Amino acid sequence: MKNKLILLIAILFGAMAAFGAFRYLQNVEATYQLSGNYTQVATVNQNIPARTTIQGSMLEFAEVPVEYVMSGAVLEAENAVGKLARSDLYEGEQLIERKLMDRMDQQGGLAVKVDEGKRAISIPVGMVTALHGLVEVKDRVDVLVTFDHEEEVRSSSEEQSSRDRANKTVTSTIIHNVPILAVNAAMESSPEGTPELSTVTLMVEPEEAQWIAMAIHQGSIHLTLRSPEDDTEITIPMTDIDGLVR
Repeated sequence: MKNKLILLIAILFGAMAAFGAFRYLQNVEATYQLSGNYTQVATVNQNIPARTTIQGSMLEFAEVPVEYVMSGAVLEAENAVGKLARSDLYEGEQLIERKLMDRMDQQGGLAVKVDEGKRAISIPVGMVTALHGLVEVKDRVDVLVTFDHEEEVRSSSEEQSSRDRANKTVTSTIIHNVPILAVNAAMESSPEGTPELSTVTLMVEPEEAQWIAMAIHQGSIHLTLRSPEDDTEITIPMTDIDGLVR
C-alpha cells in the first residue's frame, strides 16, 4: 500500500512539473511575442531530395525567437517556391537560402531545365546550319529538314500505263518555336560566342524528339532563328526543286 502511495505521489509531482514547464514555456513565448522578438521562419515538413522543385505544400512556417533564426533563413514562401533544393533537405529543419538554387543555375544540370512533359534532344550542327554560331541559349528556333522523299509517278504509253517510284529532294519545317537549352556543353550564353559549334540542344515535345531523331538519320537539319516577340506558327508547304523555279 505504501509503495502505491509513493508511486501516486511521484506521478502527481511529475505531472505538476511537466505542467509547470509547459506554462513556463508558454509565458516565455508570450513574452517574446509581446516584445516583438519572434519571427516567422520557413521549415521543411518532409524530406526533400536534392534538385527537387520546392512546392508550397513542402513548407510550414513557425514562430521562432529571433536569436534562434539561422543566418539566411527563408522568411517568405515566395523566396523558396519554384526553386530547387541544392542538397538534400530534412523534415523539421529551417530552410536556408543557400540550400536553394534557381532552375537556370548551372549546378542544377540540364534535366531541371526541361519542363514537365517535354524532352531535351541534341542536334549535330555546323556554322552554316546553326546561323554561323550566332544562336544562343534561350533563343527560339524552327527546325527544317531536307531529305529525299519517294514519290509515285505515272508513266503511260499507247499500250499500257504503269506506276513507278522516284526520289525527290524536299525541305520541310517540322518543328516551330522551340527554345535552345544548351549550345555545345554550355547552358548559358558566353560573351565570347561559340567558335566551334557542334551541337545545339532543344526542348521539344516527345513526338517532336522522334521527328528530329529520324531527320538526323535520314536528312540534314537547319535552324531558323525567331524574333523573341514572334510565337506564331505558320503552315508552310513542303518545298522541292520545282518550287525554286518561278
